[in-house]
Amino acid sequence: MARMTGAQALAEMLQGYGVSHVFMVPAVLRRTFAEMEHRTKIKRLHTHGEKAAAYMADGYARASGRPGVCMAQVVGALNLAAGLRDAWLAHSPVIAFTGGRDPKTKFRKVYQEVDDVPAFETVTKWNATVDAVERIPDMVRQAFRAAVSGAPGPVHLQFRGNEGQIDQEEADMEPFCESRFAQVPPFRPEPDAASVRAALMLLKEALQPVIVAGGGVRASGAAHELVALAEKLQIPVATSLNGKDSINGSHPLSVGVVGTYSRESANRVVAMADLVFFIGTEAGGMTTHVWTVPKVGVAAIQIDID
Repeated sequence: MARMTGAQALAEMLQGYGVSHVFMVPAVLRRTFAEMEHRTKIKRLHTHGEKAAAYMADGYARASGRPGVCMAQVVGALNLAAGLRDAWLAHSPVIAFTGGRDPKTKFRKVYQEVDDVPAFETVTKWNATVDAVERIPDMVRQAFRAAVSGAPGPVHLQFRGNEGQIDQEEADMEPFCESRFAQVPPFRPEPDAASVRAALMLLKEALQPVIVAGGGVRASGAAHELVALAEKLQIPVATSLNGKDSINGSHPLSVGVVGTYSRESANRVVAMADLVFFIGTEAGGMTTHVWTVPKVGVAAIQIDID
């Protein structure tokens, strides 16, 4: 271990996890930004508002497969939380850092401070506070781990101090990173062999099967395998909005986006199917056009991380 400030540890860890851009509205974690400029090549993007920072981090995460990082001081924390709704629904690995109340001044009507932590509960997988500087390394590791493991999703860390001034304090720390959790997916669990055999039997028996591919295909980097499977079995492929890039729209087996904001061709093909093979999608209301496509009672197979 070495003696260092929280800012030095945090800057080193963000670089260690391969973060290339941070989306933020000043002022938050000022000392960390100074250390980032001195120690790393991470680019800081000052956004128009906190929600924009969350949206940009979401887009970064979806495009890169790595966690997107956004930040806001305490007065903007609720705006940042509002911007995480899409990331939560789309299972996008976004890491949100905010400033937070100091235990020494809680309940004393401090300037601009309210308890923001509960607002993040419904839009994050993990929602925690950092109240001691020596906890920064292990809490940041847990944030990256939670964001990318299982079904990915947003996480939130609140740093003590309205601007996260905890990063100015010193402690003996070891800011090591876990490279496995720097991208999605960190693990590739194997399916149950009996379940695979049962799915194959259903596919063999189906006369008009169709695949519905979701964002999980992109997150798993499985677009090539999806197309290979469809071509091998000659099964048409519809996608969710979040899985639109799973197959080229000009591919002969592509029938377009299914569901509410969709192509009629996709809805028609899925509605006529006698077996729907959901891959990397939760089959929610948008993808199923409020659970009317496919028809109730049609056989289905689902491959998903949860």
